[in-house]
Amino acid sequence: MTEHPRRSDARRNRARLIEAATALFDEVGVNAAAMNDIARRAGVGPGTLWRHFPDKEALTAEIVGQSLDGLATLAIELLDEPPSRDILREWVSALVRHITRYRGIATSYARAAHTGDGPLGTRCLAVEQAATELVRHARARGQARTDLTGSELIEMATAVAWVNETTAPPDTAERLLDLVFEGLRPR
Repeated sequence: MTEHPRRSDARRNRARLIEAATALFDEVGVNAAAMNDIARRAGVGPGTLWRHFPDKEALTAEIVGQSLDGLATLAIELLDEPPSRDILREWVSALVRHITRYRGIATSYARAAHTGDGPLGTRCLAVEQAATELVRHARARGQARTDLTGSELIEMATAVAWVNETTAPPDTAERLLDLVFEGLRPR
């Protein structure tokens, strides 16, 4: 069976839904953004939203997916950087910025990264594979503890992002990363 291209009105509706969800996520956070509010803001009915995105995770994965793909690409690009560059810190800072941009996504991201399930989980697995390779490379350079894993690196970044968005004064993520990275360096 051949898949037919989407009609132009369906493409427009999808783009409006993504735009509305992105704006609402930025305003109130991922968890507080209601699907019906997203549909209303996009000027479409709830049925149109559900046809394009069967659940909030699918919508979230669509919105943050390109950024996650960029993080995986960044990890691979950092493998070619000179040894003087702190590749783990640079990558983790980018990951924390990504997570904190979408308030409330830290919990969803941690769950999806842990289980690998659903559309967000699939994207998270690609990021974890890239992180694992980055950690392996950093260990070979003597820039990371020998027992550090890519999964732990992501969990640490997610924890820093979660603390930054829920309990810490705004913009304390870099200070928290300074403290954490002292513990990641080899002894």
